[in-house]
Amino acid sequence: MKLKYIALIAVYAGCLSCKDGDMITVRLDPESTFDTIYMTELITEKDIAELPANSEIKNIPLDYTTIADIHTKNNEKQYLTIWTPGKELVISETPDAGITTNDTGDSLVNDLRRGTLNFIQRNSALIFNPEVKDSVPGVFENFRKEREAAIDRFREVLNPEVIALLHFQNDARIYSFLFWLGRISKKLDADDPYFDFITDIPEPGQFLKTLPDVYLYRYEVEYLRANRSIADIPAFLRFIEAKTGDKDLSDFLKVIYIRALIENPSYWESHEQLFTSELLTQVLETEKSSNSYYRILEKPIAGFYASRNGQEAFLFEAEDESGKSFHLESFKGKVIFIDVWATWCAPCVQQRPEVLELAEKYKENDDVKILLVSVDSSREWWLSFLENETTSPGTNLYIENGMRTEFGDHYNIRSIPRYILIGKDGKIADSQMTGLSLETENKIEKELSRNNYR
Repeated sequence: MKLKYIALIAVYAGCLSCKDGDMITVRLDPESTFDTIYMTELITEKDIAELPANSEIKNIPLDYTTIADIHTKNNEKQYLTIWTPGKELVISETPDAGITTNDTGDSLVNDLRRGTLNFIQRNSALIFNPEVKDSVPGVFENFRKEREAAIDRFREVLNPEVIALLHFQNDARIYSFLFWLGRISKKLDADDPYFDFITDIPEPGQFLKTLPDVYLYRYEVEYLRANRSIADIPAFLRFIEAKTGDKDLSDFLKVIYIRALIENPSYWESHEQLFTSELLTQVLETEKSSNSYYRILEKPIAGFYASRNGQEAFLFEAEDESGKSFHLESFKGKVIFIDVWATWCAPCVQQRPEVLELAEKYKENDDVKILLVSVDSSREWWLSFLENETTSPGTNLYIENGMRTEFGDHYNIRSIPRYILIGKDGKIADSQMTGLSLETENKIEKELSRNNYR
């Protein structure tokens, strides 16, 4: 597999970095009922285009082959598209009001994303069995080969560059999950033979930009196998540079790594303890002057500094179960614990009984407010979930697609569940509470004891 993949990259390397003047044409099917369709780069979240209903054909310049996300407002409906030179893209509506395109490659890349999740669900009993470890990579390797063969059946329909990109997506999605399973779920040591699949991951090329995390995970395992622990963040950044061997690709990987530390610190447990606001400032000063992808960090940086402990809490608005508007300002002078969750988030649902237990404990204390803020895309899903609960001692609130709103930006919410504590003074006491425990109650009691009403 590795040699075949590298051969494909070598033959079509000239296509991967697009030339000046490369364009893609996009139009929205006039028969669709979408008000507006938006297009953004999947990984960088860079805005590409906005297509209102009945808009004319758009010619859009292309910097490099990548994958874009086609979506409606607030990402209620999404569909991936392979962004390649010369493509004539038509975006249309499926019978069930979803998004689709006229491109076979797009259909396949969406199948790869959905198929990985479906495979994990079908085999969850084996995959998440604490007694099973060594056989799991082999199960996924068989699945990877099956999909590789399925992709190859389209060689006469799709150009070689798209075939190579689909192979990379297949590999990267599977290996990324295996890394997550070993690093986060099973908490395996980097020296564990489980991670020996890193030798099957090809050397980085331009397709890296379509799913870069797989290389960051690989480099972490390689670094820890050589050094036993992460010395400091700059040392790992230098390791990325050395292993990637290409400034453009290493610059891209470095900003994706820094963004991950800001937005998803729980995915980088051994790095998180080394990542302080002072260090972030130093790293940003270095990257700002020399990294052409620095713009990717601008939004998460703003969210990071806005959500730091000691900052004024953002006074968000939400709606309650009856549809009435809720304003955080109405709880001024209270200690506020916020649980950010969604009905589709399994860890959120698993930990919800503990949140409700916490709310039950403080329901008679008017100085403490427990807010359970759903960030679901559907109010109906949220209400349906609440109907099945026998008790609800906290304040249930809803912010539609809240992770992608001002609420999500100001509190830097990029993964859930997320627990936030606000003191009586209206300032953030803890923006990254790690789960629910006796320590959580101790922090609430500490804030209650403070004489800092405003």
